[in-house]
Amino acid sequence: MNDMNTPRGPVDTDALFWGILLISMGTIFMLERLHIGDMRYVLRNYWPVFLIAIGVSKLFKPGRMWSGLWLIGIGGWLLAVTLNLYGLTYESSWPLLLILLGAGMVLRAVFEGTRRNRRDSSDGTTEEARHG
Repeated sequence: MNDMNTPRGPVDTDALFWGILLISMGTIFMLERLHIGDMRYVLRNYWPVFLIAIGVSKLFKPGRMWSGLWLIGIGGWLLAVTLNLYGLTYESSWPLLLILLGAGMVLRAVFEGTRRNRRDSSDGTTEEARHG
């Protein structure tokens, strides 16, 4: 007998994400086959949303936050270019990728350096004690 008060294990977020993604893709393809709406337009123009969704799923995995942020950033750039937001094209907006890359490197250095310093101070060691 399944009791409502029985504690469950943690939810497998990876399986949940991929299941929802497959359901979404299947729904889009089924609507296309039933000639309900122009799903080719949706796929042709909004395909970068899949990269953004994969990036969001990686944000919640230990040690995968930076790869998730990269996928979200690249997906956002591709979406802006595909939809021609603010007149952006691949040719005119490639410097944004350099800015994104640089900002990501700076943020990662700052946050990982801060986390490393916090971890080192909590275990009582200093930089001099480790190297000296």
